[in-house]
Formats: sequence, C-alpha cells, structure tokens
Amino acid sequence: MRLVALFISVLFVSSFSFAADIEPYFEALKNSGANFEPDGTVCEQVARVDIEKEFGPSFEVTTGIEYSLGEDTLGELDVVVFEKGTHKVVLVAEVKCWKNLQQAMDKLKAQRDRFTWNLTQHANKIQFQPHDHKLSFRVEDFQGDFKFRAISQFGGLKKGFDQEIQMTLRDAEHLRSRLLKCQAWGECLRPQ
Repeated sequence: MRLVALFISVLFVSSFSFAADIEPYFEALKNSGANFEPDGTVCEQVARVDIEKEFGPSFEVTTGIEYSLGEDTLGELDVVVFEKGTHKVVLVAEVKCWKNLQQAMDKLKAQRDRFTWNLTQHANKIQFQPHDHKLSFRVEDFQGDFKFRAISQFGGLKKGFDQEIQMTLRDAEHLRSRLLKCQAWGECLRPQ
C-alpha cells in the first residue's frame, strides 16, 4: 500500500515539475490586443516577449509580417527584429508549436526557403504588410546579414530547432485558453 501511495505521489509531483510558470507571460500578453484565436499566435507572442528581453531597447520586435507579390499573400514572418535607428532587419524567427516537431521543422524550412527565394527572385515586386500599421518594411530592410531562427515549444532543440520557448505544448494551450477567456470577459485588451 505504501509503495502504491509513494508511486502516486511521485507521479503527481513529476507531472507538475515540468509545467512552466505561465503567469509572467499572461501578464505580459493580457493587454497586447493580439488575436489569440489562431493556435500559433500564443507561441509567437511568447517568443516575441523572450526575444524582446534578448535584444533590448535599441531594437524593435514585431510579429505577423505578411509578404506578397501583389494581392495574394505568399507567407507570413512570425517574428521580425530590426534595429530602430537603421530599420535593418537582424532576425527573422519562425515559430512552430506542434505535436509533431519533425513535421513542424519541415514546414518551417519550406516557409524559410519560400521567403528567401521570393526575396531574391522578386525583390522588385515583393511587398510587406505588417499587422502593426505604424510600421512599414521594404526589401532593403531585409538586405544584409540577418539571421533566421527556428523556435518551438519545449523539446524542439532535440529535433533541430534553434530555440525553445520555456513551456510545453500543453502549457501554451493553457495560456491561450486563459487569454481568450480574459478577452471574452473584457478583462484583457481585445483585438482591434
């Protein structure tokens, strides 16, 4: 009987030992006005928060930069970091929080390749549409030595990702649920 009780106690404690502390992210994101309906938004926003800490005040970090050759959107850059003084992009990060991290990495590589191909092959036609309408980007902003980064939930480093947000997929889903409820109840800033 003691052995069973000990086993249950260990199982109970270990299941919580891997849970991330989502409260700081909830506080950082609750008044962002981000639309958390799409599944991937919460991981992109968590990555944005982490990257802002990494780069500091000389850089701007934004999310959701769509690019096209006219009317039809070709893709979206999840996180873009640029230097405030020069507007030069220094980092483009793609964020994937998926159950199957190998499939996520394959998708991420295809998105990265599509962007770089269009940036080089259609430089005179490519257009950028940031979600934040106060910003604007030109092809010249992406010229030079910017880096790509592949970001996933906890566990992605083993699958070839460059960085992990410090939460599991379950933690990210829980954070998304809290943010959606908070927005629905009018206690958090809703998307515009």
